[in-house]
Amino acid sequence: SYHSSMVSKYTVQTLNLCYCNSLRQSELDKPWREILWGKEEKERLMEEIRTLTPKYKEAKELRIMMTGQIKAGKSSYINTIDSVFQGNLTSRALAGEDEHSFTKKFKPFRVEDCAHGKGDRVLPFVIYDIMGINIIVKHPDDFISAVKGHIKDGYRFNTKEPVRPLSVESPVYNKNPTVNDEAHCLVYCVAADQLSIMQDNVLQVMKEIRSQVSDKDISQVVLLTKVDKACPLVGKDIRKVYRSKYIKEKIEMFSQILGIPINHILPVKNYSEKISLDDDIDVLALTALLQILRFTNGHLLNLKLKKYEK
Repeated sequence: SYHSSMVSKYTVQTLNLCYCNSLRQSELDKPWREILWGKEEKERLMEEIRTLTPKYKEAKELRIMMTGQIKAGKSSYINTIDSVFQGNLTSRALAGEDEHSFTKKFKPFRVEDCAHGKGDRVLPFVIYDIMGINIIVKHPDDFISAVKGHIKDGYRFNTKEPVRPLSVESPVYNKNPTVNDEAHCLVYCVAADQLSIMQDNVLQVMKEIRSQVSDKDISQVVLLTKVDKACPLVGKDIRKVYRSKYIKEKIEMFSQILGIPINHILPVKNYSEKISLDDDIDVLALTALLQILRFTNGHLLNLKLKKYEK
């Protein structure tokens, strides 16, 4: 009967909610990834990032392109990294809290290292914070063009109807991109507390992007943000992120959905409430960045080896 089916439906929903709440409090006996914490590890990570160089001599810097859900924390992650190397909290990358994407202009973000005590210098990578996936649904052609190096710095994405992709004849269209125009790594920013309500069209676009750029062999990584908001265990103690059964299960689930290896999915917490630096937040952010840069350099090494094969 209708009444019985409704009772059954709500019973299942209640059980699922209870299971989810229980899972969020579940702590594993051992961390499922080993990671060191504290100021000493933070300084070690910073030094390794400083000394990285592109493995392909034609590449001037490691080029990272970042996209993801609106409000997932793309710009906030960039600000977190910038804050670590500035030595204080910064907000150079404009972050928004409404339903609209703040990122409308195609421009590079470079990080200056002011924390090593040897004079300021720019670190060997550049990040492009591209418009959110929700906007890319209307702009897939422009996004793919940007990844493949066809869009020059300064281009302002058209977010108004009717949406038209950038013309090949436009002065900001780069017809002959080099390794210094292309993305070397594509990073998807996904909020851990929004995974269960992620729209199907957003997932479909992410899958389409993966398919469209697969011919370039570009490294692809997922940043799982807001892990502290998704899991109370982690919210109380960020060091328990790799002991959280809930976070582990979410990463495994998302790996299956997108077809991205688990070790390419990296949890982070961005600065949103604190007004001073926290070594453990920094360690998690730097660990993710170092892994991204290693994957990025792996792509460049492949380009180098391909050149020798010819």
